[in-house]
Amino acid sequence: MKKSILALAALAAISSTASAQSNVTMYGVIDTAVRYTSNQVTSTGALGNQTVLTEGAFQGPRIGFKGSEDMGGGTYAVFQLENGFFANDGSFDQQKQLFGRQAFVGLKDTTWGELDAGRQYGVAFDLLGNYDPLGIGNFNENEWESFIYGIRFDNTLKYTKSFGPVTAEVTYSLGGQAGTNSLGRTVGGALSYTQGPLSFGGVVQQSTDANDAKMKLAGLGGSFVAGPATLYLQYFEAKRDAGFQKGGSGLGQPLSNTSMTSNAGNTQQRKDGVWTVGALYQATPALGFTVGYMYDKIKDVNSFGDNGRISTAYAIADYNLSKRTDVYAAIDRTTLGGAEINDLNGVMPFAGASLGAGDADAASHRTGLAIGLRHKF
Repeated sequence: MKKSILALAALAAISSTASAQSNVTMYGVIDTAVRYTSNQVTSTGALGNQTVLTEGAFQGPRIGFKGSEDMGGGTYAVFQLENGFFANDGSFDQQKQLFGRQAFVGLKDTTWGELDAGRQYGVAFDLLGNYDPLGIGNFNENEWESFIYGIRFDNTLKYTKSFGPVTAEVTYSLGGQAGTNSLGRTVGGALSYTQGPLSFGGVVQQSTDANDAKMKLAGLGGSFVAGPATLYLQYFEAKRDAGFQKGGSGLGQPLSNTSMTSNAGNTQQRKDGVWTVGALYQATPALGFTVGYMYDKIKDVNSFGDNGRISTAYAIADYNLSKRTDVYAAIDRTTLGGAEINDLNGVMPFAGASLGAGDADAASHRTGLAIGLRHKF
């Protein structure tokens, strides 16, 4: 009997120790809004106003699991699984993938840095998102810049290491295509510096499609905290070769499941030069205001060598009801100019089909109004 009691006590002690060294966290966000927008394509192909219950202005709804295991000596095994969904009907987001937002496992060491493997955010999204007033928004109209360089990539290796105030990040997304190592591949690197109220950084990224056409990006950004205000500024330039096209969602093709704009049917190399400027002002601990402006000057929108432009101005007032729940009101105005009005390969999806691009009555502008509620758990 005593041996049995001692054995049970030892097992309990081992179990307790293992629990102390490992942890798993379940978390989530539900951000939804009632949103009005002008110039949406109707069932008859005309343009009309629309009011819908949709994803919110700040973050896509999600539920996730993340954890770590302390393996000793400053080394940890880590993982993260994150599902995206639509709160209005409960269906999956992100190409209907189960864990379409993130799905990776890795090793983290206090000396050597962190290496993760799986579906992850691209290096351009990681760095430029730090210097965006909304951290990259969630309405199409306040996040369209991220569709130019892509948001998440399958089959990705990501290495991150900090050296005091400097952080380095390198990503390599395998193409996974038989007979070649380049088609579908995305590579990138970023460096950032953060010290006190100042942060700035730079990034380069390149993606290769099924026909060896490339998207090349280089960008810079910075932010500065001045009392209750935080100022943001960034610029990036993206070049997409003639005919550059990502693979279809869920088809296992080069660049499948990547939210990236194509350049299909264009015999010219398209160049987007995008500025983003904005500010967050925390008027009180509960009340904050965010304003932003994005402008894209586009060269060679089509095979005729025509140019175009996209711009969006937005403002959001956000009030915290508690530490985890806030309500907000948002307004935005998006304008297309030049050949972008009729660009079928425009920054998806609002600047293309949603504004009737290519149609005789294609619109050059859209106004959006929204009232939203966000809860974090």
